[in-house]
Amino acid sequence: MTHDESLVLGWNVTVAPGSVPWGAGIRDTDPSRGTTEQEAAVPDRSAEPHVRVGIDVGGTFTDAVVVDRGGSLHIAKVPSTPDDVSVGFLESLSVLESRSGLPASHIDFLAHGTTVATNALVQDTLARAGLVTNRGFRDVLAIGTQQRRHVYDLWTPEPRPVVPRERCTEVVGRIGPEGQELEPLDEASVVAAAEQLRAAGVESVAVVLLFSFLNADHEQRVAEILRRELPGVPVTISSDVAPEIREFLRASTTAVNAALLPLVGGYVARLADAVARRGVRVPLHLMRSNGGLAAARTAADLPVSLVTSGPAAGVVGAARLAAAAGLRDLLTFDMGGTTADLAVVRDGEPQVRWIGEQSGHRVNLPQVDVLCIGAGGGSLAHVDAFGALRVGPDSAGAVPGPAAYGRGGELPTVTDAHVVLGTLTAQRTLGGDLKLDPGLAESAVRTHVADAMAAGVEDAAAAIIRVADANMASALRVISVARGIDPRSMTLVALGGAGPMHGCSLAEELDMTSVLVPLYPGVTAALGLLLTDVRHDLGRSWVRGTDRIVRAELQEQVDALAARARALLDQSGHAGSGTLSFAADLRYSGQAYSLTVPLPVDDDGRVGEHAVTTAERAFVAAHRAAYDYVLDGTPMELVAVRVVATAPEVPIDVHAPDLPLSTPMGRRRVWMRGEWREAVVLDRTGIGAERVHGPALIEQEDTTTLLFPGWTARRVAAGSLLLERGEG
Repeated sequence: MTHDESLVLGWNVTVAPGSVPWGAGIRDTDPSRGTTEQEAAVPDRSAEPHVRVGIDVGGTFTDAVVVDRGGSLHIAKVPSTPDDVSVGFLESLSVLESRSGLPASHIDFLAHGTTVATNALVQDTLARAGLVTNRGFRDVLAIGTQQRRHVYDLWTPEPRPVVPRERCTEVVGRIGPEGQELEPLDEASVVAAAEQLRAAGVESVAVVLLFSFLNADHEQRVAEILRRELPGVPVTISSDVAPEIREFLRASTTAVNAALLPLVGGYVARLADAVARRGVRVPLHLMRSNGGLAAARTAADLPVSLVTSGPAAGVVGAARLAAAAGLRDLLTFDMGGTTADLAVVRDGEPQVRWIGEQSGHRVNLPQVDVLCIGAGGGSLAHVDAFGALRVGPDSAGAVPGPAAYGRGGELPTVTDAHVVLGTLTAQRTLGGDLKLDPGLAESAVRTHVADAMAAGVEDAAAAIIRVADANMASALRVISVARGIDPRSMTLVALGGAGPMHGCSLAEELDMTSVLVPLYPGVTAALGLLLTDVRHDLGRSWVRGTDRIVRAELQEQVDALAARARALLDQSGHAGSGTLSFAADLRYSGQAYSLTVPLPVDDDGRVGEHAVTTAERAFVAAHRAAYDYVLDGTPMELVAVRVVATAPEVPIDVHAPDLPLSTPMGRRRVWMRGEWREAVVLDRTGIGAERVHGPALIEQEDTTTLLFPGWTARRVAAGSLLLERGEG
């Protein structure tokens, strides 16, 4: 593999410049607001980087990676700090400084995957938000749509709206379906709404008016009045967040953004100030759900775009690392301490979903399609009232953690089961200096599972692993088989600190024959932050029958999006650089939902003469692939126009050393496939191109790879291990 290819990574790392256009995604706030002082302090992109740092905060561990000018790569794992996640972030930065010997002032690029928005939604610790909408539409969030989570269940309540009815207010004024003003805005009604919201003690306000995606004048004026009447209270308008059709989805997305804004904005501001005090002189960047980076201050204006920040980074890292080894069709499986995050990569591109849901709240912002389930190393095991063994979704988290950590945890976890079964041992440390206590693990499994099941402690531990595997295998089938994807033709990528311990068993369950274990699977999400482009996604509704589209009018839509996208690239320090790729949402007339397909636009930004017919052909092919039928002769409609603006960061340039043949460190008794086996124990740093045959345990700083009998492992490009299934 040469440096002309997309990625070369060895035991150290090389990334060549280039972008991965994944289609349209998240709409950003208006770039005309200008930049903050920190965003303007952008490093010289032509200069060679000193130090590049990626830090991903997970539910149990905060993972960090640093690559310096000479090509050395260092990692750190420190316990996350749920009460204030910035503490774990800064602690990991300190560990990296110590290990690399490089001060924070040498950092040329700093990227962060955050769980702040995700946790706020999951734990319902949102700000006290209010909603302003048109007269007669106060109940838009409560009514929602006709889609129900439990169609035949009359007792289970639907998720509570992010803004309750008592904090929803109405104003007089109306924009029509063609963008025309049907009724002037009554500013006195806006002042009255502001008074109601002040009395309700709101901390943030969402403004969602009908057809604002066609004409935002009323929304913008309402926002001006609210900011005057409610000083210090942030105001979010739907025409900035999600300027597209579908009133409820637009309202839900804007309301979620408003409810997150004070929390995430405050966190980003505190963290940016803290890293600046540590001597970091470059802007902090955040990973967003669309699989791209943005300057932290810009991303903080749209916190709803951060709800799958960390998981998206893991998928990006997996896609880039696997592509280096020539693998482009993947199921990625990121098993950390709290969750397992599952995704599909087709032809090197992470799959994107256009409408998602977070903790019961609909979000009309495209995001890397990640399925998160409660199955991690810290997932708690218990026997329920009916005698059935349950594993997850509750987790021991970072505090107190699994019983084997010796930090006060008493309930058994998946990690404790692995300690009992010999996969993990007291002779190894986790996260650099965390020692495991087998006695505590065995006691927890015996007390809470084995005794309740009238089973031996080893059988109970094996049952915990089997249940966890069954949960994850079922979820992998949901994102593959249930969508018409055959996993047997794909490679499973095992990520996270716990993932490589389950790779072979899950692959066998899905009849897959290969598993890729990246260089540092426990910090792949953090490394993915350094393999990701700066990315801004914009879109706007523009509904036209394709047979009635005037090319000049379509050109106006493309030009408007291009101008906003270029402005956002300028804010990110990429003035005059970066690439724009356009797409369109199409549907058959009468359909409720659309598909996104490429829209041909040349390098000069001009819409081609045959752009619409080309998009129509792409839509027919996409419709057949998605639904297995097409409607010949049925008219089509263009629903929205989108643009993706990407700019590659300065490439990481690290060289891989030649490694000697691996020397066994000994043998250990370990449970595999329902029985005890003697497995050779190897240090991963010594594994080269020769094949290692299972049963084996391959240990490294951030994880242990469990290699089953009949499987082999060898080192491939990017320093990854390729596990291949044979006979036996």
